Amino acid sequence: MLPQIRKRKFFIISSVALIIVMTAIFLISQRGNPPENKLVNVLSDKIDLQIQDINYTDVGDSGLTWEIKAVTGKFMKNENLAIFDKVAVKVITKDGKTFVMTGNTGQINTETKNIEISGDVSVVSDKGDHLTTDILKYLDAEQRVFTDSPVKLENSRMQVQGTGMTLSIKDQNVTLLSKVKARIK
Repeated sequence: MLPQIRKRKFFIISSVALIIVMTAIFLISQRGNPPENKLVNVLSDKIDLQIQDINYTDVGDSGLTWEIKAVTGKFMKNENLAIFDKVAVKVITKDGKTFVMTGNTGQINTETKNIEISGDVSVVSDKGDHLTTDILKYLDAEQRVFTDSPVKLENSRMQVQGTGMTLSIKDQNVTLLSKVKARIK
């Protein structure tokens, strides 16, 4: 009976050793073969174009110059929509004043030129005025910037907070809509 147990042990050990050797040979032979390149479609069917490191300038009929910079951008022709990540939009008025809007994401309707910037939105003027909010929208036909979110406006003389804001680029008037608090320095 003892020799039969030894034969069984020998058979099991030999089988395990054979499996290990065959696995090792298989793995070594696969090292030299590069993996197959399989293309993965990560873009939506709606996206016609995706670009990195965007720098775009547009001079509008109203005399406004727009300089758009972004880390990435996607263009959807059928929807007339451009979507940007880590966007900065510099607006230069016809009288030379500049405003730089930055945010995590931005959308521009390429037909209407309406803009929406969201996520840690900041606007800085050439005079040192600074606005922060969560979302900011621009309507080109009205040349109006607005938000319903909380806003904070600061410059060297004052600090104003409120909820909701509208800014007319034509008239250069700013209106805070509710919950307004101001501190004059």
